[in-house]
Amino acid sequence: MRVSESDRDVEPATLLAVRDITEGYAAQQGLLLGRRAMEASASGILIVDALDPKHPLIYVNPAFERITGYRRGEALGRNCKFLQGSDRDQPELQTLREALARGHDVNVALRNYRKDGTLFWNELSISPVRNGAGVVTHFVGIQNDITERRVHEAEVLRRSSHDELTDLPNRALLLDRLREALALARRHGRMLAALLIDLDQFREINDSLGHDKGDEVLFEAAVRLRACLRDGDTLARLGGDEFMVLLPDLARPEDAAPVAERILQAIARPHTVAGRAIHCSCSIGVAFAEHSLDEPEQLVQRADLAMHAAKRAGRNTVRVYSGELAPRGSDRLEMRAQLQGAIARGEFELHYQPQLDLQGHRISGVEALVRWRHPELGQLAPERFIPVAEETGQIVPLGGMVMEQACVQHRRWVDRGLLDCPVAVNVSALQFRREDFVDTVAAVLARTGLPARRLELELTESVMMDAGARTLETLHRLRSLGVSLSIDDFGTGFSSLGYLKRLPIDKVKIDRSFVKDITHDGGDAAITLSVIAMAHHLRLRVIAEGVETAAQMAYLKRHLCDEVQGFHISQPLPPAELENFLADFRAPAAGEADLDGAERTTLLLVDDEPNILRALTRTLRRDGYRILSAGGAAEAFEVLAQHEVQVILSDQRMPQMCGTDFLSQVKALYPQTVRIVLSGYTDLESVTEAINRGAIYRFLTKPWEDGPLRAHIKEAVLHQRRQRS
Repeated sequence: MRVSESDRDVEPATLLAVRDITEGYAAQQGLLLGRRAMEASASGILIVDALDPKHPLIYVNPAFERITGYRRGEALGRNCKFLQGSDRDQPELQTLREALARGHDVNVALRNYRKDGTLFWNELSISPVRNGAGVVTHFVGIQNDITERRVHEAEVLRRSSHDELTDLPNRALLLDRLREALALARRHGRMLAALLIDLDQFREINDSLGHDKGDEVLFEAAVRLRACLRDGDTLARLGGDEFMVLLPDLARPEDAAPVAERILQAIARPHTVAGRAIHCSCSIGVAFAEHSLDEPEQLVQRADLAMHAAKRAGRNTVRVYSGELAPRGSDRLEMRAQLQGAIARGEFELHYQPQLDLQGHRISGVEALVRWRHPELGQLAPERFIPVAEETGQIVPLGGMVMEQACVQHRRWVDRGLLDCPVAVNVSALQFRREDFVDTVAAVLARTGLPARRLELELTESVMMDAGARTLETLHRLRSLGVSLSIDDFGTGFSSLGYLKRLPIDKVKIDRSFVKDITHDGGDAAITLSVIAMAHHLRLRVIAEGVETAAQMAYLKRHLCDEVQGFHISQPLPPAELENFLADFRAPAAGEADLDGAERTTLLLVDDEPNILRALTRTLRRDGYRILSAGGAAEAFEVLAQHEVQVILSDQRMPQMCGTDFLSQVKALYPQTVRIVLSGYTDLESVTEAINRGAIYRFLTKPWEDGPLRAHIKEAVLHQRRQRS
């Protein structure tokens, strides 16, 4: 084919193939945008291959790495369950597996663990991705770290069910657990006990030291209570200073006793607050669940009634609920309602208990004690209503009425020449801390005309313990009025020379709890003698309350206690009966005078067999000793309290207390005595141990020979004289 010249001038034709790629480009850009969005997301995003049975991860975004701590290379190819570690017992995991198997959307919250092992809560939403045939090829998951939210929710829930100070279950959670425990007890035929624990005189700790320090005591009490319980027991704080313990699965009621005893001992140990040793006891009420008991509140109420019975019994003790306590609980509630009206109606009256000067054998004072002549219940002692008055605040008007009546009555006695001594009036912490208290006292003295020196105010030790500027100012203002000040129940709270020496007081009163066993308890005797010595060193007088026997009185007199008060002198008396008592007064015996024994050595023979005592007396009397005898340890302690004894000869085998135990206690009370054991059998271990401790001087055997026995006693007398010289 030839090409003409004209054809050579024409441009060759160009063929263009045009394809519309708009849709593909948009898709590519969309994929790129989607990937960038996933990379930038604050939520963790992950993609799982659904076609692989192992469901491996094929994509994770940076947020996943940040949340979990795992780098992308460490996560890809692995199943997501590695994030749960060994924590596979989560109900949500089963929900997740079922949804994946069905190809459904699912939303769960899981406990996951970061690479460093720390727990985080993972809110995970998973959706399936299907291909054109509807087959699930991938799962896309979005995860969010909701740990902070879960912690906040848990804290809110915990606050609704737990006490904020002690982190113990509160009353609401306790009742839930009590319902469960009651159901289990009925199902398995086991015993359930509830112990309601109330700290004694805790209000005084709060009042004197402040609520912050009171909270420290409560927190420490909670720690000690936990230590007394088993793992399955429940400890809760009901509020204030009240705690409750649930003891499930008891075989018998007696099994609760050791727990209650451990609690009493644990709380009684001194609490150290701000460098001070604070003594605090508790009262425990115990109630046992019965098959007929349906409402948990009933068990709590019964334990509460028993606890108040423990308070009335003197505190620091345990009482068990019985049906007899129910009326008393009703009386208590009724008392709250009637108390204010009783003051207005004049149902209260004062009785007066004399106080005896041990050296001058004269009445040195009277204490005014309030009684309630209840129109239905008869005369009520203070322990029945004073705690209620303190709880309700009605102790303030009641205390004011007592002070007024006492001053009026005492002025009459002073004017008639019946008494030449002060009247003592108890002052509560609530009264003392009122801003107008000093003015109130001054106004009472002015109205009644009683000389200020004839009024003595007894304040609790916790009031004195505060010893802050305001307390000291109040005390000095009272002293400037001319009234006397004393510390009541000394030794039961916060005894300390550190504060005692700073206070403008005149007298301390030893609590009856120390006097009760003073003749045979070395600890009580040591505390009492320490208080006497401490007070005298500070030029304070000492009075002991609760003196009920001649032996107690003799012991206190011998150790230079200034005054005593108690039933051995007189019980509290109405005004007319006190006047008769004063008219006929003769100081009660404090034991026999030792005039006949002043120049003679006194022996005390102790044996539960009268014929042995008679035989020993015949043998030893020929040497000129004064011989005293006792049929057992209890009687011997009474004798020792009333007489100066140099040598004690005691049988080893006696009922209630053996000779070595008896003489060990004697050593603590009367270390100047020489103590000998006489025994018909050999107990070398206990005797040797007692000799090593210095509890006994010598061990002699029965039957004895008169000559050697007399020689041993003479040697003991000489040994005692050498000790004293």
